[in-house]
Amino acid sequence: MLARLRRRLTALAAALTGCVVVAVAAVSFCLGGALYTAQRQASFEAEVSELAGQWELDGTLDLTRARPSGVQLYLTENGTPLVLSGLAEDSNCTALWRVLIDTGFDPDVPPLFSQSEEITLERAALPDGAARVAARKQVAEHSWRLLVAWQPLDAERQVLLRAAAVFALVAAAGVAALTAVCWAVAGRAIRPVQEAMRAQREFVRAAGHELRTPLGVLRAGLAVLPGEDDETVRRHIGLLDAEAARMGGLIDDLLTLSGGGLVQPEPPKPLAPDTLLLELAEAWEPAVRRAGRRLRVFLPDGPVPVIDGHREALRQILSVFLDNALRYAPGDTEIELHCSAQGKKILWEVRDHGPGVPDAEKSAVFRRFWRADSGRADRKHFGLGLSVAAELAERCGLRLSVRDTPGGGATFRVEAEL
Repeated sequence: MLARLRRRLTALAAALTGCVVVAVAAVSFCLGGALYTAQRQASFEAEVSELAGQWELDGTLDLTRARPSGVQLYLTENGTPLVLSGLAEDSNCTALWRVLIDTGFDPDVPPLFSQSEEITLERAALPDGAARVAARKQVAEHSWRLLVAWQPLDAERQVLLRAAAVFALVAAAGVAALTAVCWAVAGRAIRPVQEAMRAQREFVRAAGHELRTPLGVLRAGLAVLPGEDDETVRRHIGLLDAEAARMGGLIDDLLTLSGGGLVQPEPPKPLAPDTLLLELAEAWEPAVRRAGRRLRVFLPDGPVPVIDGHREALRQILSVFLDNALRYAPGDTEIELHCSAQGKKILWEVRDHGPGVPDAEKSAVFRRFWRADSGRADRKHFGLGLSVAAELAERCGLRLSVRDTPGGGATFRVEAEL
Protein backbone atom coordinates (compact mmCIF):
# COMPACT_ATOMS: atom_id res chain seq x y z
CA MET A 1 0.00 0.00 0.00
CA LEU A 2 2.74 2.46 0.93
CA ALA A 3 4.70 1.54 -2.19
CA ARG A 4 1.65 2.36 -4.32
CA LEU A 5 1.15 5.60 -2.38
CA ARG A 6 4.78 6.52 -3.00
CA ARG A 7 4.42 5.87 -6.72
CA ARG A 8 1.27 7.96 -6.89
CA LEU A 9 2.81 10.83 -4.96
CA THR A 10 5.86 10.70 -7.20
CA ALA A 11 3.73 10.64 -10.35
CA LEU A 12 1.61 13.57 -9.16
CA ALA A 13 4.56 15.69 -8.06
CA ALA A 14 6.55 14.82 -11.18
CA ALA A 15 3.58 15.69 -13.41
CA LEU A 16 3.05 19.05 -11.74
CA THR A 17 6.73 20.03 -11.67
CA GLY A 18 7.27 18.51 -15.12
CA CYS A 19 4.53 20.72 -16.56
CA VAL A 20 6.25 23.72 -15.03
CA VAL A 21 9.63 22.67 -16.46
CA VAL A 22 8.18 22.03 -19.91
CA ALA A 23 6.30 25.34 -19.84
CA VAL A 24 9.43 27.22 -18.80
CA ALA A 25 11.47 25.49 -21.50
CA ALA A 26 8.83 26.24 -24.14
CA VAL A 27 8.53 29.89 -23.16
CA SER A 28 12.32 30.23 -23.02
CA PHE A 29 12.66 28.68 -26.47
CA CYS A 30 9.94 30.91 -27.93
CA LEU A 31 11.47 34.04 -26.45
CA GLY A 32 14.98 33.02 -27.49
CA GLY A 33 13.83 32.10 -31.00
CA ALA A 34 11.94 35.35 -31.38
CA LEU A 35 14.97 37.31 -30.20
CA TYR A 36 17.28 35.42 -32.56
CA THR A 37 14.93 35.99 -35.52
CA ALA A 38 14.55 39.68 -34.67
CA GLN A 39 18.31 40.10 -34.49
CA ARG A 40 18.75 38.40 -37.86
CA GLN A 41 16.03 40.60 -39.35
CA ALA A 42 17.59 43.76 -37.95
CA SER A 43 21.01 42.72 -39.23
CA PHE A 44 19.58 42.04 -42.70
CA GLU A 45 17.84 45.42 -42.85
CA ALA A 46 20.97 47.21 -41.67
CA GLU A 47 23.10 45.50 -44.31
CA VAL A 48 20.62 46.33 -47.07
CA SER A 49 20.43 49.94 -45.93
CA GLU A 50 24.22 50.14 -45.96
CA LEU A 51 24.38 48.75 -49.51
CA ALA A 52 21.69 51.12 -50.72
CA GLY A 53 23.42 54.08 -49.10
CA GLN A 54 26.79 53.17 -50.55
CA TRP A 55 25.32 52.77 -54.05
CA GLU A 56 23.43 56.04 -53.80
CA LEU A 57 26.39 58.08 -52.56
CA ASP A 58 29.27 56.49 -54.50
CA GLY A 59 27.42 55.15 -57.51
CA THR A 60 29.33 51.89 -57.12
CA LEU A 61 29.24 48.84 -54.86
CA ASP A 62 32.12 46.82 -53.47
CA LEU A 63 30.26 43.55 -52.98
CA THR A 64 33.30 41.72 -51.69
CA ARG A 65 33.39 44.07 -48.71
CA ALA A 66 29.83 45.13 -48.13
CA ARG A 67 27.79 42.12 -49.14
CA PRO A 68 26.40 40.35 -46.06
CA SER A 69 26.74 36.60 -45.65
CA GLY A 70 23.89 34.56 -47.11
CA VAL A 71 22.22 37.54 -48.81
CA GLN A 72 21.37 37.29 -52.51
CA LEU A 73 21.26 40.48 -54.62
CA TYR A 74 19.55 41.65 -57.78
CA LEU A 75 20.72 45.06 -59.13
CA THR A 76 19.46 46.95 -62.18
CA GLU A 77 19.99 50.39 -63.65
CA ASN A 78 17.23 51.71 -65.88
CA GLY A 79 15.88 48.16 -65.98
CA THR A 80 19.18 46.62 -67.14
CA PRO A 81 20.43 43.86 -64.77
CA LEU A 82 23.85 44.56 -63.26
CA VAL A 83 24.01 41.70 -60.74
CA LEU A 84 21.83 38.64 -60.96
CA SER A 85 22.36 36.34 -57.95
CA GLY A 86 20.15 33.35 -57.30
CA LEU A 87 17.68 34.32 -60.01
CA ALA A 88 19.16 32.33 -62.91
CA GLU A 89 15.99 30.30 -63.03
CA ASP A 90 12.92 32.00 -64.33
CA SER A 91 10.82 30.40 -61.62
CA ASN A 92 12.80 32.15 -58.89
CA CYS A 93 12.58 35.51 -60.66
CA THR A 94 8.92 35.09 -61.40
CA ALA A 95 8.08 34.07 -57.83
CA LEU A 96 10.04 36.94 -56.30
CA TRP A 97 8.52 39.48 -58.71
CA ARG A 98 5.04 38.14 -57.95
CA VAL A 99 5.63 38.56 -54.22
CA LEU A 100 6.80 42.14 -54.65
CA ILE A 101 3.97 43.05 -57.02
CA ASP A 102 1.41 41.55 -54.62
CA THR A 103 2.62 43.98 -51.97
CA GLY A 104 2.29 46.95 -54.33
CA PHE A 105 5.94 47.21 -55.29
CA ASP A 106 6.52 46.72 -59.06
CA PRO A 107 10.25 46.20 -59.78
CA ASP A 108 9.84 47.05 -63.46
CA VAL A 109 8.28 50.50 -62.96
CA PRO A 110 10.54 53.51 -62.27
CA PRO A 111 9.85 55.39 -59.03
CA LEU A 112 7.24 58.09 -59.34
CA PHE A 113 7.84 61.76 -58.73
CA SER A 114 11.59 61.28 -58.57
CA GLN A 115 11.27 59.78 -55.07
CA SER A 116 12.85 56.62 -53.69
CA GLU A 117 10.66 53.64 -52.89
CA GLU A 118 11.38 50.75 -50.56
CA ILE A 119 9.73 47.70 -49.05
CA THR A 120 10.80 45.02 -46.54
CA LEU A 121 9.17 41.61 -46.09
CA GLU A 122 10.07 39.50 -43.06
CA ARG A 123 8.96 36.30 -44.78
CA ALA A 124 8.16 35.45 -48.39
CA ALA A 125 7.50 32.07 -49.98
CA LEU A 126 9.92 31.26 -52.84
CA PRO A 127 10.37 28.01 -54.77
CA ASP A 128 13.66 27.34 -52.97
CA GLY A 129 12.14 28.01 -49.55
CA ALA A 130 11.10 30.91 -47.36
CA ALA A 131 13.21 34.07 -47.37
CA ARG A 132 13.16 37.62 -46.06
CA VAL A 133 13.12 40.24 -48.83
CA ALA A 134 14.00 43.93 -49.14
CA ALA A 135 13.69 46.10 -52.28
CA ARG A 136 14.83 49.68 -52.93
CA LYS A 137 14.23 52.04 -55.89
CA GLN A 138 16.62 54.95 -56.09
CA VAL A 139 16.54 57.97 -58.38
CA ALA A 140 19.87 59.07 -59.92
CA GLU A 141 20.61 62.17 -62.03
CA HIS A 142 19.61 60.65 -65.37
CA SER A 143 18.55 57.15 -64.35
CA TRP A 144 16.90 55.04 -61.70
CA ARG A 145 18.28 52.03 -59.88
CA LEU A 146 16.72 48.92 -58.35
CA LEU A 147 18.21 46.89 -55.48
CA VAL A 148 16.50 43.67 -54.45
CA ALA A 149 18.01 41.60 -51.61
CA TRP A 150 16.73 38.43 -50.07
CA GLN A 151 18.07 36.07 -47.42
CA PRO A 152 16.98 32.40 -47.28
CA LEU A 153 15.62 31.29 -43.92
CA ASP A 154 16.73 27.65 -44.14
CA ALA A 155 19.87 28.26 -42.07
CA GLU A 156 17.87 29.99 -39.36
CA ARG A 157 15.32 27.20 -39.39
CA GLN A 158 18.11 24.65 -38.85
CA VAL A 159 19.48 26.70 -35.97
CA LEU A 160 16.03 26.94 -34.39
CA LEU A 161 15.46 23.20 -34.85
CA ARG A 162 18.76 22.41 -33.14
CA ALA A 163 17.89 24.84 -30.36
CA ALA A 164 14.48 23.18 -30.00
CA ALA A 165 16.15 19.78 -29.73
CA VAL A 166 18.52 21.12 -27.05
CA PHE A 167 15.64 22.67 -25.10
CA ALA A 168 13.68 19.41 -25.38
CA LEU A 169 16.63 17.40 -24.10
CA VAL A 170 17.17 19.81 -21.23
CA ALA A 171 13.46 19.70 -20.35
CA ALA A 172 13.49 15.88 -20.48
CA ALA A 173 16.58 15.75 -18.30
CA GLY A 174 14.98 18.22 -15.90
CA VAL A 175 11.80 16.16 -15.70
CA ALA A 176 13.83 12.99 -15.11
CA ALA A 177 15.86 14.70 -12.38
CA LEU A 178 12.72 16.10 -10.79
CA THR A 179 11.11 12.66 -10.90
CA ALA A 180 14.10 11.23 -9.05
CA VAL A 181 13.92 14.04 -6.51
CA CYS A 182 10.16 13.56 -6.13
CA TRP A 183 10.71 9.84 -5.59
CA ALA A 184 13.22 10.57 -2.82
CA VAL A 185 11.01 13.26 -1.26
CA ALA A 186 7.95 11.00 -1.42
CA GLY A 187 9.95 8.25 0.28
CA ARG A 188 10.99 10.66 3.00
CA ALA A 189 7.43 11.98 3.31
CA ILE A 190 5.92 8.55 3.90
CA ARG A 191 8.72 7.45 6.20
CA PRO A 192 6.85 8.72 9.31
CA VAL A 193 3.81 6.77 8.12
CA GLN A 194 5.94 3.65 7.74
CA GLU A 195 7.37 4.17 11.22
CA ALA A 196 3.89 4.76 12.63
CA MET A 197 2.55 1.60 11.01
CA ARG A 198 5.54 -0.40 12.19
CA ALA A 199 5.12 0.98 15.72
CA GLN A 200 1.41 0.23 15.56
CA ARG A 201 2.06 -3.38 14.54
CA GLU A 202 4.61 -3.76 17.33
CA PHE A 203 2.22 -2.14 19.78
CA VAL A 204 -0.67 -4.42 18.85
CA ARG A 205 1.57 -7.50 18.93
CA ALA A 206 3.03 -6.60 22.33
CA ALA A 207 -0.37 -5.65 23.74
CA GLY A 208 -1.85 -8.96 22.57
CA HIS A 209 1.02 -10.86 24.13
CA GLU A 210 0.64 -9.02 27.43
CA LEU A 211 -3.13 -9.54 27.51
CA ARG A 212 -2.83 -13.23 26.74
CA THR A 213 -1.01 -13.97 30.01
CA PRO A 214 -3.67 -12.74 32.50
CA LEU A 215 -6.42 -14.19 30.34
CA GLY A 216 -4.70 -17.56 30.39
CA VAL A 217 -4.38 -17.39 34.17
CA LEU A 218 -8.06 -16.48 34.53
CA ARG A 219 -9.21 -19.33 32.28
CA ALA A 220 -6.98 -21.87 34.01
CA GLY A 221 -8.13 -20.73 37.46
CA LEU A 222 -11.79 -20.83 36.50
CA ALA A 223 -11.38 -24.32 35.06
CA VAL A 224 -10.15 -25.80 38.36
CA LEU A 225 -12.53 -24.00 40.72
CA PRO A 226 -15.45 -26.51 40.57
CA GLY A 227 -13.37 -29.37 42.00
CA GLU A 228 -11.66 -27.47 44.85
CA ASP A 229 -12.62 -27.04 48.49
CA ASP A 230 -13.82 -23.72 49.93
CA GLU A 231 -10.44 -22.58 51.19
CA THR A 232 -8.74 -23.32 47.86
CA VAL A 233 -11.57 -21.61 46.00
CA ARG A 234 -11.16 -18.45 48.11
CA ARG A 235 -7.42 -18.47 47.48
CA HIS A 236 -7.93 -18.94 43.75
CA ILE A 237 -10.53 -16.19 43.68
CA GLY A 238 -8.00 -13.84 45.27
CA LEU A 239 -5.43 -14.75 42.63
CA LEU A 240 -7.97 -14.34 39.86
CA ASP A 241 -9.00 -10.94 41.21
CA ALA A 242 -5.35 -9.84 41.23
CA GLU A 243 -4.96 -10.98 37.61
CA ALA A 244 -8.18 -9.18 36.63
CA ALA A 245 -6.94 -5.99 38.32
CA ARG A 246 -3.62 -6.42 36.53
CA MET A 247 -5.37 -6.78 33.19
CA GLY A 248 -7.57 -3.76 33.96
CA GLY A 249 -4.49 -1.66 34.65
CA LEU A 250 -2.98 -2.76 31.37
CA ILE A 251 -6.17 -1.84 29.52
CA ASP A 252 -6.21 1.59 31.19
CA ASP A 253 -2.61 2.17 30.10
CA LEU A 254 -3.40 1.07 26.55
CA LEU A 255 -6.39 3.41 26.39
CA THR A 256 -4.26 6.29 27.62
CA LEU A 257 -1.60 5.61 25.02
CA SER A 258 -4.18 5.30 22.25
CA GLY A 259 -5.71 8.65 23.12
CA GLY A 260 -9.05 7.10 23.99
CA GLY A 261 -8.59 6.74 27.72
CA LEU A 262 -10.42 8.57 30.43
CA VAL A 263 -7.24 10.22 31.62
CA GLN A 264 -7.39 13.64 30.00
CA PRO A 265 -5.55 16.70 31.24
CA GLU A 266 -7.74 19.07 33.15
CA PRO A 267 -7.56 22.79 32.35
CA PRO A 268 -4.42 24.38 33.83
CA LYS A 269 -4.96 25.74 37.32
CA PRO A 270 -2.63 27.55 39.73
CA LEU A 271 -0.57 25.15 41.80
CA ALA A 272 2.40 25.36 44.12
CA PRO A 273 5.16 23.02 42.84
CA ASP A 274 6.63 22.37 46.29
CA THR A 275 3.23 21.65 47.83
CA LEU A 276 2.50 19.17 45.03
CA LEU A 277 5.73 17.33 45.80
CA LEU A 278 5.00 17.22 49.55
CA GLU A 279 1.51 15.81 48.88
CA LEU A 280 3.01 13.16 46.60
CA ALA A 281 5.60 12.19 49.20
CA GLU A 282 2.91 11.89 51.90
CA ALA A 283 0.78 9.65 49.69
CA TRP A 284 3.69 7.37 48.76
CA GLU A 285 5.40 7.17 52.14
CA PRO A 286 3.62 3.94 53.29
CA ALA A 287 4.35 2.13 50.01
CA VAL A 288 7.99 3.19 50.11
CA ARG A 289 8.37 2.02 53.69
CA ARG A 290 6.76 -1.36 52.93
CA ALA A 291 9.18 -1.80 50.02
CA GLY A 292 12.14 -1.31 52.37
CA ARG A 293 13.23 2.06 50.99
CA ARG A 294 13.44 5.56 52.44
CA LEU A 295 11.86 8.66 50.92
CA ARG A 296 13.42 12.12 51.22
CA VAL A 297 12.15 15.44 49.92
CA PHE A 298 14.48 18.28 48.93
CA LEU A 299 13.02 21.76 48.51
CA PRO A 300 14.78 25.04 47.74
CA ASP A 301 15.44 27.48 50.58
CA GLY A 302 13.42 30.26 48.95
CA PRO A 303 9.82 30.25 47.74
CA VAL A 304 8.96 28.45 44.49
CA PRO A 305 6.76 30.44 42.06
CA VAL A 306 3.18 29.32 41.60
CA ILE A 307 2.48 28.09 38.08
CA ASP A 308 -0.56 27.19 35.99
CA GLY A 309 -0.33 23.43 35.57
CA HIS A 310 -2.17 20.15 35.30
CA ARG A 311 -2.12 18.82 38.86
CA GLU A 312 -3.44 15.31 38.27
CA ALA A 313 -1.26 14.71 35.22
CA LEU A 314 1.82 15.85 37.15
CA ARG A 315 0.91 13.58 40.06
CA GLN A 316 0.49 10.63 37.71
CA ILE A 317 3.79 11.30 35.94
CA LEU A 318 5.70 11.62 39.21
CA SER A 319 3.92 8.52 40.54
CA VAL A 320 5.16 6.59 37.52
CA PHE A 321 8.70 7.74 38.29
CA LEU A 322 8.33 6.74 41.93
CA ASP A 323 6.95 3.33 41.00
CA ASN A 324 9.85 2.87 38.60
CA ALA A 325 12.33 3.79 41.36
CA LEU A 326 10.74 1.35 43.82
CA ARG A 327 10.94 -1.38 41.20
CA TYR A 328 14.63 -1.07 40.36
CA ALA A 329 16.35 0.65 43.30
CA PRO A 330 18.06 -1.74 45.76
CA GLY A 331 16.57 -2.26 49.21
CA ASP A 332 17.49 0.03 52.08
CA THR A 333 18.34 2.91 49.70
CA GLU A 334 16.90 6.38 49.48
CA ILE A 335 14.55 7.68 46.85
CA GLU A 336 14.85 11.46 46.57
CA LEU A 337 12.22 13.93 45.47
CA HIS A 338 13.53 17.32 44.32
CA CYS A 339 11.75 20.52 43.35
CA SER A 340 13.49 23.68 42.14
CA ALA A 341 13.13 26.73 39.93
CA GLN A 342 15.79 27.32 37.28
CA GLY A 343 15.36 30.42 35.20
CA LYS A 344 11.90 30.28 33.64
CA LYS A 345 11.43 26.58 34.40
CA ILE A 346 10.14 24.52 37.30
CA LEU A 347 11.87 21.15 37.76
CA TRP A 348 10.65 18.05 39.57
CA GLU A 349 13.08 15.15 39.92
CA VAL A 350 12.80 11.59 41.22
CA ARG A 351 16.23 10.17 41.99
CA ASP A 352 17.14 6.61 42.92
CA HIS A 353 20.47 4.94 43.61
CA GLY A 354 19.92 1.76 41.69
CA PRO A 355 21.62 0.39 38.57
CA GLY A 356 20.65 3.44 36.49
CA VAL A 357 19.90 3.53 32.79
CA PRO A 358 22.74 2.89 30.30
CA ASP A 359 23.44 5.77 27.93
CA ALA A 360 22.53 3.60 24.95
CA GLU A 361 19.03 3.04 26.39
CA LYS A 362 18.22 6.55 27.65
CA SER A 363 16.53 7.45 24.38
CA ALA A 364 14.28 4.35 24.60
CA VAL A 365 13.01 4.51 28.18
CA PHE A 366 9.82 6.34 27.20
CA ARG A 367 9.07 3.92 24.36
CA ARG A 368 6.06 1.63 24.71
CA PHE A 369 6.72 -1.78 26.29
CA TRP A 370 10.34 -0.90 27.01
CA ARG A 371 11.71 -2.53 30.16
CA ALA A 372 15.20 -2.70 31.56
CA ASP A 373 16.83 -6.12 31.54
CA SER A 374 16.35 -6.50 35.27
CA GLY A 375 12.62 -6.04 34.92
CA ARG A 376 11.80 -8.24 31.94
CA ALA A 377 10.90 -11.19 34.13
CA ASP A 378 8.59 -9.12 36.33
CA ARG A 379 5.03 -10.09 35.41
CA LYS A 380 3.55 -7.27 37.49
CA HIS A 381 4.70 -4.60 35.08
CA PHE A 382 4.21 -4.20 31.36
CA GLY A 383 6.74 -1.55 30.41
CA LEU A 384 3.96 0.98 29.77
CA GLY A 385 4.34 3.29 32.77
CA LEU A 386 7.02 5.55 31.32
CA SER A 387 5.31 5.67 27.95
CA VAL A 388 2.07 6.68 29.68
CA ALA A 389 4.02 9.41 31.46
CA ALA A 390 5.42 10.56 28.13
CA GLU A 391 1.91 10.63 26.60
CA LEU A 392 0.57 12.71 29.48
CA ALA A 393 3.56 15.05 29.30
CA GLU A 394 3.00 15.64 25.60
CA ARG A 395 -0.66 16.45 26.19
CA CYS A 396 0.18 18.89 28.98
CA GLY A 397 3.16 20.58 27.35
CA LEU A 398 5.72 19.14 29.77
CA ARG A 399 9.19 17.86 29.00
CA LEU A 400 10.55 14.57 30.38
CA SER A 401 14.15 13.44 30.52
CA VAL A 402 16.37 10.90 32.26
CA ARG A 403 19.95 11.28 33.38
CA ASP A 404 22.43 9.67 35.76
CA THR A 405 22.21 10.29 39.50
CA PRO A 406 25.50 11.47 41.01
CA GLY A 407 27.03 8.45 42.73
CA GLY A 408 24.95 6.00 40.67
CA GLY A 409 21.32 5.52 39.78
CA ALA A 410 18.75 7.21 37.55
CA THR A 411 17.16 10.65 37.79
CA PHE A 412 13.84 11.20 36.02
CA ARG A 413 12.95 14.85 35.48
CA VAL A 414 9.81 16.79 34.62
CA GLU A 415 10.15 20.35 33.31
CA ALA A 416 7.35 22.92 33.16
CA GLU A 417 7.48 26.47 31.81
CA LEU A 418 6.66 29.31 34.19
